[in-house]
Amino acid sequence: MIAPSSLILIALLSTPAPVDLTVEAPPSDAPSTSESGVTTESVVVVSEAAPPSTATSSSASVGAVGPAPSGAAPGRQAVVEPLPAPPAPLRRDKISRGPWRGRFWLGVRGGLTGPISGDRPARPSAVAIGGGVDVGWRVNNWLGFGTGLSGQIHDAEYLRVETPIGDEVRLVYGNMVAWDVAFARLFAPLRRRFQPFAELGGGVASYERPAGGYLVGGQVRYGIGFDGWVSSNVTIGLSALGRTTRLNRRFEGGAVERPSASSYQVIAELGLHW
Repeated sequence: MIAPSSLILIALLSTPAPVDLTVEAPPSDAPSTSESGVTTESVVVVSEAAPPSTATSSSASVGAVGPAPSGAAPGRQAVVEPLPAPPAPLRRDKISRGPWRGRFWLGVRGGLTGPISGDRPARPSAVAIGGGVDVGWRVNNWLGFGTGLSGQIHDAEYLRVETPIGDEVRLVYGNMVAWDVAFARLFAPLRRRFQPFAELGGGVASYERPAGGYLVGGQVRYGIGFDGWVSSNVTIGLSALGRTTRLNRRFEGGAVERPSASSYQVIAELGLHW
């Protein structure tokens, strides 16, 4: 058994010698340790003057880089240019309240023509295929003006025709051509893909007889229809038109006859708008 005095002696001999923990402060350019034990370092960055350049941001324009003013930290100095003045406001009466329909249109038409009533030769004698072209100008979303030219087979007669091998009986067709000098088209002011309309106009009619010669007169065009907008520049339309035609027919001896008649037209139209 070890005596208590021996234990005290052993403890004194095993205790390490004290160490001096006092150290000199580090120089100003050396890393320093904060109270939390994290080493920090102070760095001074000196940049050389950069060549002039421009940059664009979302809120300002950066101009040429100039020398730093006295007392300012060295580095790039941005020159901010003011934003341009805003454009003048648009007048309220110039703002369109309706959908875009274009200002001009070109319509290529085709359909059937048949008789309703009236006197020959102004009245067609059979249902026939016809076609035409319309050109128009739209004042706004509900009013437009146009002009058009159309024609169709009007009637047919069996006539004796002289040929090199003798006389033959042939079926010869007569044609009617109508020039719509002007017509007005009133559109329903809808903001839909389908836009109904009604129209009224008139012009000149020219009838070429099967036997030869022409009869000239006047005609009135009226009807209803609609345009279906396939795209912002293309429409496909259907319309039902009526025509009242009056021709001037002169006979030998000075007599004048003015036959008049009405006919119908069922038309499909491809329209281009710009």
